[in-house]
Amino acid sequence: MVRNLLLIRHAEAEFPDEKKRDFDRKLSGNGQKQGIILGGYIKQLPFQLNAIYHSPALRTLQTSQHICAALTEVPRLMDAEELYEATGNLMKAFVNRMDDNFEHVAIVGHNPGISDLYSFLSGNYEPYAPATCAWLTFEAESWAHVSGHMAIQKDFYYPGQAS
Repeated sequence: MVRNLLLIRHAEAEFPDEKKRDFDRKLSGNGQKQGIILGGYIKQLPFQLNAIYHSPALRTLQTSQHICAALTEVPRLMDAEELYEATGNLMKAFVNRMDDNFEHVAIVGHNPGISDLYSFLSGNYEPYAPATCAWLTFEAESWAHVSGHMAIQKDFYYPGQAS
């Protein structure tokens, strides 16, 4: 069974402010635009997302909402507390615990965890700017069977990249 995984770094957030918790940072104006463009990119992929897992931080929720707004069929949107400030090792374990009923999944998270997971799964290193989306595929019956260097990279996209 082919499984699709989109690894997405949240779109650009407001600059940190000592009066606001990091957790509560919203998308900037540019981040809002990135989210809309990212949603359009995901809409044209040859599969429908079943689920989007996102950290509970406001900026990942807003990025996920922009993606959902662009899609014809809205995937299940799930808040996953362990994705906030997750290390690469926690991200790996999270993938292995994802629900096998979902074949086409997006994870919207934070750096460095999301880029560490991308490198582990694909064997590649790419800079992970805000709103970057890596499309990876796996031949696996279960997410529990996904491991390092197993992914086939189909695309590596960020809003504004030249076609």
